[in-house]
Amino acid sequence: MNALPSIRQRLSYALFGISIVWGLAVTGAVGLAVRHEVDDLLDNTLQESAEILFGLLSFNAAQLPLSGGGGAMPAPVHNEHIVWQIVSANHRVQLRSHRAPDQVLVETPSLGLSDSGEAWRVYGMPFDPSGRTLYVAQRGQERREARWEATAVAAGAALVVGLLCVVWMRARVRRELAPITAMSAAVAQFDPLHPSRPGQPSTRLIAATRSELLPMQDAINDLGTRLARRMANERAFSSHAAHALRTPLAGMVAQLAVAQRKSPPEAQAHLLRTRQAANRLQQVVTALLTLFRSGAEVKWQAVAVADLLAHLHFDKLTLTANPAAQIHGDPDLLSAALMNLFDNSLRHGALEVTVSVGPNSDEAGGDVLVVQDDGSGIPDSQRQRLQQALDSQDYDNQMGLGLMLADLVARAHGGQLRLCPSAAGCKVELRLGAAAAGADHPA
Repeated sequence: MNALPSIRQRLSYALFGISIVWGLAVTGAVGLAVRHEVDDLLDNTLQESAEILFGLLSFNAAQLPLSGGGGAMPAPVHNEHIVWQIVSANHRVQLRSHRAPDQVLVETPSLGLSDSGEAWRVYGMPFDPSGRTLYVAQRGQERREARWEATAVAAGAALVVGLLCVVWMRARVRRELAPITAMSAAVAQFDPLHPSRPGQPSTRLIAATRSELLPMQDAINDLGTRLARRMANERAFSSHAAHALRTPLAGMVAQLAVAQRKSPPEAQAHLLRTRQAANRLQQVVTALLTLFRSGAEVKWQAVAVADLLAHLHFDKLTLTANPAAQIHGDPDLLSAALMNLFDNSLRHGALEVTVSVGPNSDEAGGDVLVVQDDGSGIPDSQRQRLQQALDSQDYDNQMGLGLMLADLVARAHGGQLRLCPSAAGCKVELRLGAAAAGADHPA
């Protein structure tokens, strides 16, 4: 089964995507702005450099070797970022800086700013009345590198700020979603069917800390109230029905016993079966009465397993247990569960049932009451189907009353009923949870 999408994860992905799109958009905008501003700055630098060189060169024009064949001015070896040329009226280089090319920087005479392909950005200005022109140029590659570096720094800063915003927003989202997580934990502990006690599930949800959660809190509390009311009505009905049936059933069993003793031999077998059916019905009524008694809290105490078995009588069924074995639970509920499990064993041909106690290895802790009989057992496929129904509490049309009541008793103790594989007969584990705080513990 695929996991449901997470609100926090979806918001994190959305924030990350928005940050990337925002960063790219800012990068594009910054790139255009930087290109324009850097170009203006470089052009102004180029123009001002030309004006400074014009002043220096024209001041010493008489000493310049302008009659030569385009030689370079002497200078120490250095990396020249701006080059210059003095070009004659017939468009020949007469003098140049030591890194300037031998050929004229521009193919046709031009004044002001111009481009020589992508290789140079050139600024031209008149040098003297004879028609000479001073050209000052900057390499196009250097200008592109300057634009790229400025754009990269600005874009990188925008992306870093965007990612920091993502981290901050994720932390903020996690903080804002925390009340939903707290509400989920409260719902997991929410049990409207039992009164609140320290360490026990609550009958009311915690107060919502966000206005958006108030409708959910009210709806769950209202649902819990209606569920508790309905369950209380069903418990009351079951209890009253069991009470109403208990007395006439007891009288029926007694009268059947008398009738069996006084009846002729040929009728005794029929009366015996009728008496056994009445006994089973009486046991079911007793179990229902115990399970749905008023105030259905588990009354924890140390119980000797032998004492539990001493009060359960089944014809043709031998019950054995370790005399020293003890279990921690509610004796009435445990007796009701065992009564129904023994009845199942008897109906499946068992002659002997062994009851033992061990520790519960589940997270619930507590004890395990193991019931092993020598009956016909349960086929593995049917056992797995029944276990799945018990795990999901899907009792309807899945199993008899005995397993359902035993599982309800286990769950009342914070545990569950387990149908275990067995080489012979049937093995059932009544796994109980740990006792409530303050309950009596076994010696």
